[in-house]
Amino acid sequence: MKIMHFSKIKFKYPVLVFLILQCGTGYMKSQDWAKSNIRELQRVDLRDLGYPMVNEIPENSSAITSLLTAHDGLIYGGTSGEESYLFLFNPSVNKVRHLGKIPGQEGVHHAMVEDKNGSIYVGTGRNMFDEISLSKGGIGEKELIDKTLWDDIKNHFRDYPGGHLYRYVPKLSNQKVKLAGMPCELEDLGIPVSHNSVYTLTINPEKEEIYGLTYPDGHFFIYGIETKKITDLGTIDEKIVFHGPERFWRSLSRAMICDKSGKVFFSGTEGKLMHYDPGTGKIESSDIKIPGDYYYLQFFEDYTVAEYFTKDPSGIIYGGTSDGYLFSFDPVSMKLLNLGKMRVSRRLRCLSMGQDGRVYMMAGERSSSRPCQFYSYDPRTGSYNDLGLLIVDRSPYYYWRGQQFDAMTTGNDGTLYIGESERRSHLFLYIPQCR
Repeated sequence: MKIMHFSKIKFKYPVLVFLILQCGTGYMKSQDWAKSNIRELQRVDLRDLGYPMVNEIPENSSAITSLLTAHDGLIYGGTSGEESYLFLFNPSVNKVRHLGKIPGQEGVHHAMVEDKNGSIYVGTGRNMFDEISLSKGGIGEKELIDKTLWDDIKNHFRDYPGGHLYRYVPKLSNQKVKLAGMPCELEDLGIPVSHNSVYTLTINPEKEEIYGLTYPDGHFFIYGIETKKITDLGTIDEKIVFHGPERFWRSLSRAMICDKSGKVFFSGTEGKLMHYDPGTGKIESSDIKIPGDYYYLQFFEDYTVAEYFTKDPSGIIYGGTSDGYLFSFDPVSMKLLNLGKMRVSRRLRCLSMGQDGRVYMMAGERSSSRPCQFYSYDPRTGSYNDLGLLIVDRSPYYYWRGQQFDAMTTGNDGTLYIGESERRSHLFLYIPQCR
């Protein structure tokens, strides 16, 4: 929520100016109930998504739902809303540059990867923050409710041709200036699965394969970079459940990650960890259930899903779930550790491995009246640190506190980049303390 820009206020009467200057500090302090637990607020800042009134990504299209750190240190992002846009942040000049909109597309949800040659691949889909038109009926029996919800979701996607997979080549397009409304220069690689959004992507750069999951049908697909062919391996979840926290969306893994051996991990049926093995070309399920809130006396079945993944330099994978749990997973020993839940409300919205050895994460439900909260986890001590709300205070020039976040990445210099996902959004920067 933006409070005010003192630099833009013009006063007609000097007495009024005097009174405001005398009372302003106390007024702001008494009204600002929001507090950050970050002691050095100079370590937190934000950037507008382009130049205001020139080529800034417009309101209602600026929710940041994908972030990627490229090998050269540039930070790329994708947005969701009325229209989807691409942007980059260049740490060397400390600015966000707008790369253009993706015509006809509404969202880029956890779906940006980079190949070994520096090309960026982007998966698009419907805006996942849209409210689906729900029909009446099915009240009282869980099976009827779920059938009605599923019919409503299928209707929402029935006339949607499908999300696309695109390729963006930075060395050809990064230097071109984009004004408001100009399209991004992209190569269209096709629609992986008809009537489905591209929900998430990961990549095996050495094997030159991109892997993706779709929504709402939950198909696993492979794109061969050399062959330029898309292979659909079918659904990764045999059941259709609505575990939430968004009750009107089907529960499907929102993330996937490729380990050092090339196996691709994600969550599937019954909340179990699954993986695609490029050696066998098959999807395999394990007996390992990701942590969640399971109520075994209930008379219906549902289960949590993976929200976000990251990994440390040794290859240990960290994951966050839709119920708000953090877990670690060793893909070699196939051992999962439940690291607990730091907040009562559900969802770990995004997380990233810091260069200081800590895992940083944003927790909170989107539908909740409470904003997201920033945390870190230190594997060396097994402890959490509550960093509170993410607030940028550069008074008297600008002040902003973030409410909703859906993407995070760590820069080559250790800076954490966190994507706000509001009506008008910003790219937040957080510089952790030394070890």
